[in-house]
Amino acid sequence: MAKLLFLQELEYEFLGPMYLSALLKANSHETRMAIGRDADDFSGIMEEYKPDLVAFSVMTGSHRWAQRAAAKLKKKYNALTVFGGPHPTFFPEFINEDGVDIICRGEGEEALLDLMNALRDGRDFTRVPNLHIKKDGTVIKNEVRALCSDIDLLPLADRNLYDCLDSVTERSVRNVITSRGCPFHCTFCFEDSMRELYKDKGKYVRIRRVDNVMAELAELKKTHGARAVYFCDDVFGIDKKWLYEFLPIYKKEIGLEFFCLVRADVVASDETYAVKLKEAGCSGVFFGIETGSEALRNGLLNKNLRDKDIYKAAAILRKAGLKFRTYNILGLPGETLDDAFATVEMNIKLKADYPWCSIFSPYPRTKLTEYACARGYLEKDFQPDSVSRSFFIESRLNMPDAKRIENLQKFFQTAVLWPWLLPAIKLLIKLPPNIFFRGWFALVYFYVYLKSERRGFLKTLIFALRNYKHVIIKG
Repeated sequence: MAKLLFLQELEYEFLGPMYLSALLKANSHETRMAIGRDADDFSGIMEEYKPDLVAFSVMTGSHRWAQRAAAKLKKKYNALTVFGGPHPTFFPEFINEDGVDIICRGEGEEALLDLMNALRDGRDFTRVPNLHIKKDGTVIKNEVRALCSDIDLLPLADRNLYDCLDSVTERSVRNVITSRGCPFHCTFCFEDSMRELYKDKGKYVRIRRVDNVMAELAELKKTHGARAVYFCDDVFGIDKKWLYEFLPIYKKEIGLEFFCLVRADVVASDETYAVKLKEAGCSGVFFGIETGSEALRNGLLNKNLRDKDIYKAAAILRKAGLKFRTYNILGLPGETLDDAFATVEMNIKLKADYPWCSIFSPYPRTKLTEYACARGYLEKDFQPDSVSRSFFIESRLNMPDAKRIENLQKFFQTAVLWPWLLPAIKLLIKLPPNIFFRGWFALVYFYVYLKSERRGFLKTLIFALRNYKHVIIKG
């Protein structure tokens, strides 16, 4: 047996570590999770647990905190560290950072199991596929292995991993994923880069069997006291044959309220889709609009989603009795203030129940960021460390209307929910960005989040207050 310690800063359950932990535990290894703000917060568990490996799952933005914590723990405890998740997958040069011993690229279950087995047995692990390893001043780079073709073979996510969260943490709504991989090619997303990483290494989009998902849901309901389920697939039920088999079984055997991500054109193409979701217990769906400009949406973002499909989808959802959240982005490369207001106006016309809006975050090595760099909206050498930890703070683009668009994002939900305030908002956004605008945004965002996901007020408020400065204020 080898011992692994997951570390993270945010008080939130992430599926990635839970899947990794499940496979390791199924193979007689031991795992624990600890959450803290600084490396010093982990001193107690490091000394008591004495892990063989310390693991971080990081996105671009959160990688800075993890790297700093790893460097301190390595200096104090000589800890062996491994980093997985989107950031090391797409920025493998992260292996050169102080405190980073190993990175895992792509899907990590089998790679981490091989690594833990090698640590247990005292064997060399420098040739494990998916891993880049720093050794004797050099970096050994291994290719990724083939994708797991049958994801039903993986153990169910280890929900007990996050028992370290205290009793006031909101855990009544549980995340479940029924598939891996997205079939679409949006330019603001890393999916195309992931597909390229796994080129000729297996089927990219994989869907779990209905009975496998049902087993997980039954456990969530019986053992973990779930009150509602959030299906966080990129598009829930993209295979409608699968979905229409799943939904009546879900209603009969689980019967919990659920939410899911959809695409507007999928809803618009088949009215039955929304009706069946509602009948099975769905109370709300979330879908991306991104921008009210069809030219930007389909030309710049490659969303392949027409205005008429968005409006039709909204009408179908309302007819079926489903409320909906819309995802929007302001501050896109080349976007004008008029374009930004077109996004507001579209959401007002749709009567979006739960409007959501971010500022474009230029993640390096996505097609959209490469476009922004090529056209001078960003410096050509824009680096991952320049990415803010939150996509609610500021625009990084060099555009004439950037500051007004940044302000408009703070009032986006306000404008959509209470459109009579739009004239005042048009005046307010002329002022310099300030903490009062951010504070107002945080209040309205909290209100919309509570309503859209039926979260408990007190526990969600405590979570928001604990993490406010790490999500809203801090870059």
